[in-house]
Amino acid sequence: MPADTMHHPLEEQPRLSEPAPKDTRLRGLIQVGLVAGTLAVGLGLNATLSTGSSTPQIRATGPAVLSVEVIRPDAQASPLKVSEHGTVEARNAIELSPQVAGRVVYVSPNLASGGTFKVGEVLFRIDDADIRAALRRARAEVAAAQADLLVERAEADLARREWATVNPGQAIPSLVAREPQTARAEAAVEVAQAALADAQLRLARVEVKMPFEGRVLSTSIEVGQTLNAGQNYGRVYNQQDLEISLPVTARALAALDPAVGRQAIVQRQGQTAGIPASVSRVDADIDPQTRLARLVLTPESDAGLRPGEFIEADIIGPVFESAFRLPERALSENLTVWVVENGVLAPRQPEILSIENDLLATEPFDTAEGVIVSPLIDPHPGTPVKIVGQYADGGTTL
Repeated sequence: MPADTMHHPLEEQPRLSEPAPKDTRLRGLIQVGLVAGTLAVGLGLNATLSTGSSTPQIRATGPAVLSVEVIRPDAQASPLKVSEHGTVEARNAIELSPQVAGRVVYVSPNLASGGTFKVGEVLFRIDDADIRAALRRARAEVAAAQADLLVERAEADLARREWATVNPGQAIPSLVAREPQTARAEAAVEVAQAALADAQLRLARVEVKMPFEGRVLSTSIEVGQTLNAGQNYGRVYNQQDLEISLPVTARALAALDPAVGRQAIVQRQGQTAGIPASVSRVDADIDPQTRLARLVLTPESDAGLRPGEFIEADIIGPVFESAFRLPERALSENLTVWVVENGVLAPRQPEILSIENDLLATEPFDTAEGVIVSPLIDPHPGTPVKIVGQYADGGTTL
């Protein structure tokens, strides 16, 4: 190879005075920066450790502090109150079912849904022409049967006298004494009298009267309509014999025990005035579907109540000498009440006697800094809290 064409390896290296490419310089700066940063951190940590300082420079973040509102309940004598919704029912309701068949000739103007009647007022009347004719026949048959009986008794008396004359001291045979004929005549009188009584009863039943002071629930009776005996054509009820069906939980029933005789206040929807009532009875069984017991309240007056009406009832239960009354919002899931104790959340599960408009609990809360009434989302015991509002038992700000 010619000498002038040979290349020395050193000749291919760039000269030191020549500038390096731009991307090569950028990578160099980044590497220098990373090294310097690493050294700085290392020196800083080393300096911290070497000084022996007890204050850490990097701290872990603690749990968030919850802002809560609380009440401070006081133990007091409190009556248990069970509040439930119920339905007005007619205890004494009867069907408009005629006892005789026939054509309707009269219907009272009040015989319509909601119409009122006094005891003994006529609701409707059935044509009695056929029944009166049957009544006349029955009376005639009674008269004829009684006449036949008189004849038989006269003949029997004559036969006995003749027998005694011919056969003194001897017992007269029954056939000779016409005893079978007399018995048959007596039976005929009884049959005729029964037919007469039946006709009289049917005549009395053509007028259907109100058996009590009450109102009409429903009716389908019209003048000219032919009614069948025993068929239902409507319903009426006793206005003075209403009751209120009230479903309650087994827990509430146990708290009210004994429930019969407990006083209650019944309130109609849309009205503020209460109607006094009392618990008259408790059903023997519990509904297998709803698992609820049934209380029956009797109002002291009807006060315009109507069957099917939806009402609210407050039953006054026993008085607890030392109980805590809390607002319903203080109760969380699983019947848990959260309190503030030593500045952190603490759960309590008191015996809740009532879960109505407010809670009635027996757990002592005097050791807690307050019962939490503000909403809690996924609370955990021991979470730090800050009290931002306090309320009295009645719910007003202190």
